[in-house]
Amino acid sequence: MHRLLVTFAFSLFVFCISSAQSRNSDGLMDIDSKRFAHPFQEDRIYMLQHSTRGDLEALLDKLGNAGFGGIVTNADWHTGKDEKSFYLEKDEDFSRLDEVIRSAQKRGMGLWLYDECGYPSGSANGLTLLGHPEYEARGFTEIRAEGPGTVWNKPNIFEKIIFACKDDGTPVPFNADKAEGADRVYVVRPVFEGSHAQNCGWGPRHYPNLMDKDAVADFIRCTYDRYYERTRGFHAFDAVFTDEPSLMSGYVNCSVPMPWSFLPWTEELPGKFLQMHGHELWKDIHVLFSREERFEEGKLRFWQTVAELLNEAFFDQIEKWCSTHGIAFSGHCLLEEGLAMHTPLYGNLVKQLKTFDYPGVDMLTGDPEAYKFSGSDFALAPRYVGGAARMTGKTDRVMVEICPIKGADRENDFSFAEERGTMDLIFRAGINHINSYLVSDRLGEDFPHYSDIFGRCAYMLRGARWTGRIGVYYPIETVQGYYCPERIGVNNGAELSQAEMSVEETLRTLNRQIASSGLDWTFIDSEWIGEAALVGVGLSANGLSVDAVVLPAVRWMDAKTREKLREFEKAGGLLLWVNSKPEGEDAPLCDDPCKALSSRVNYGLRLKAAHPETVFVGLYEKDGRRMWYLINSSSEENSVKVAPGVPVRVWHNFTGDVSKKTSFVMPPYSSVFITEEVK
Repeated sequence: MHRLLVTFAFSLFVFCISSAQSRNSDGLMDIDSKRFAHPFQEDRIYMLQHSTRGDLEALLDKLGNAGFGGIVTNADWHTGKDEKSFYLEKDEDFSRLDEVIRSAQKRGMGLWLYDECGYPSGSANGLTLLGHPEYEARGFTEIRAEGPGTVWNKPNIFEKIIFACKDDGTPVPFNADKAEGADRVYVVRPVFEGSHAQNCGWGPRHYPNLMDKDAVADFIRCTYDRYYERTRGFHAFDAVFTDEPSLMSGYVNCSVPMPWSFLPWTEELPGKFLQMHGHELWKDIHVLFSREERFEEGKLRFWQTVAELLNEAFFDQIEKWCSTHGIAFSGHCLLEEGLAMHTPLYGNLVKQLKTFDYPGVDMLTGDPEAYKFSGSDFALAPRYVGGAARMTGKTDRVMVEICPIKGADRENDFSFAEERGTMDLIFRAGINHINSYLVSDRLGEDFPHYSDIFGRCAYMLRGARWTGRIGVYYPIETVQGYYCPERIGVNNGAELSQAEMSVEETLRTLNRQIASSGLDWTFIDSEWIGEAALVGVGLSANGLSVDAVVLPAVRWMDAKTREKLREFEKAGGLLLWVNSKPEGEDAPLCDDPCKALSSRVNYGLRLKAAHPETVFVGLYEKDGRRMWYLINSSSEENSVKVAPGVPVRVWHNFTGDVSKKTSFVMPPYSSVFITEEVK
C-alpha cells in the first residue's frame, strides 16, 4: 500500500506541474527556454556508479557538481580480493542501498537499478546456476560420421544425440548414445569455452540458457525479487539496466578456432519450431551448418524460432516483471554494431530491442570520425535502437551507455570537442538519454558544459516525433537465411557470406550518403510494415510514418511484406531496391538512391553553409510544430544560413542561447535546434 500511495502522489504532482506549464494561443505547449538553458536533473547524464563505498555525501556532491543528474547503481558486489562473495545476501548492503536512494532523492537525482554483478546479465553472479546445472546455456553441433554399415557412439564430452541422418536429411536409427548408418549426427553440450561467458571483460563464469524460461525465472528470483523485497526505496528507481545478455552458442572475443561450431539449443526448440512453421525442425536440420552461398529457408525458420524463444523467455518475461512492479525495463545488448552479429547472438536483435520499455545501446568510441567511418559500424548501432524505439512508439527514453575506450592508436584521450561531436551523432540516430562510464575527470572542467549540452538535446528530443520520412528496411531475414556458424568469434574475423557482407556494406554506404544529402532515415522491419496503415502515399504505425522505403541488398522477403510494399508503391510511395533484390522481383535496382530520395523528400529548410556536406539534418515535430536538428559534424566551425520560409527560433545547444537570427556560426562539433514559430 505504501508503494501505491507514493506512486499516486508522485503522479498527481507531475500532472499538476505539467498542467501548469504555459501554452500558446493555439493551446500548444511552449518549449521552456529557461529549462533549455539550465536542464533539469532528469534531462542530464546519469553516472553508472556501481560502488558507493566511502563518503556517500561527498561522492554525490561531486557527481552533482560535475553535472550528473542521476545514477545507475546497485547493492554492493563484494568484489575485493579479500572478500567472500555475498552478492545480494547481506542486509547491510540493502540498507546501504536505501541510504544511497535517500541521499540521491534529497538532491533531486534520478535513479536506475543495475541488475547484475558485472556483466553479462543473467548469471546473478553464479546464483542462477547454483544447484541447477540444467539451466546452463547449451548448443548443438554437427558431427560427420562414417555412413552406412557403421555405428557412431557418442563421446562423453557430449550430453546426448538429438538427431542423426544421411547427407540428404533422411533420418537413420539413433538414441541418446549412438546412431546407426549416419552421415551426420547432431549432439548437444553446454557452451562456455570461446563464448562471451568465458571471454567477457568482467571475467569468466558459466551462464544460463536465455531461451529457457525456467532459467530466466530463476535469474529474476535471485536478482529482481531480492531487490524488490529487500529495498525499502525500490519505488524510487525509474528503470532497471540489464547489460549485454545474449545467446552463448556464437563465439565472441575468440580468435583461436574452437573444436566445434554451435547453434543454440533448448528442449523447447523442436516443439516451438513446429508450432511456428507447421514444419519439423528435423526436416531442416541438415542445412543449418551448410556453407553454400545460397539462401536457405530452413535457416530462416530456425533463427525466427530462436528469436521468438529468446524473446519470450528473457526479454518479455523480465519486461512483464518490471511492468508489474512499477519500473521500466532498459539496458543494452551485445555487439549491436554489425548486422551479421544479430543472428547468432539474438536471432533477431531488433525484435529483442522492441521489448524494452527504454531501448538502449552502448558506444565504445568518443571520436566522431571513427563513429562515421570505422569498419566497426559504430554509426549503425544506435540506428538499430532508434529504429526499434520509433517503430514501437517507445521514444520517451532511448538510452546510450557511453563507454569511450581509448584505443592503442591514440596518444591522447578523446577531447571535449570529440566527445560532444560523437554524442550529437548518437542522438541524431534516435537516442535521448545518457548513462555514462565516461567519468567527469576525463573532461575535467569541461564536463559540466558537456552535461549541459546533452541535457538540452535530451529535453528537446524527448516528446518529439521523428518525421524524416525515409525508412530503411532491416534485412535480418537475408542474414538469417545465409548464416553459417563458425569456430571463431563473430567479432574476430568469422567468415561471412557474400550476401551478409553486401548487406553490411550497403547499409554503411547508405548511412553516409543520406546524411551528406541533408536527409535522415530510420530502420523499419517486416513486422512494422505489416502493422502499418496506408495513409496517403505513406505507411504509418505507432507514431512513425514513412513515404520512402529503401531496401538494402535484400535477398529474401516474405510474401505478405512484398505485397504490402507493392500496395505502398501503387499508392504513390517511393520504393528503392539497392544492390540486390529477391528472386522473382521484377522491379529495377536503383543506382543512385540518394538522388531519388532528394528529388522526393523535402525537409522544408533551405540551408546554405560554408561546408554543407558536414551539416547533418534531422526533422522532427515537437509540440505541434516542425523542429530541425542541425549538427556540424566537422572539427572546423561552419557558417550557416537557413531559410525555413516561416518564423523560427534557433536553440544553440553549445551555449544555451535562443535566437531568431537565421544566420549563425556553429562551433566545431556542435548542434542547434530550429523550431517553427506557430502564430
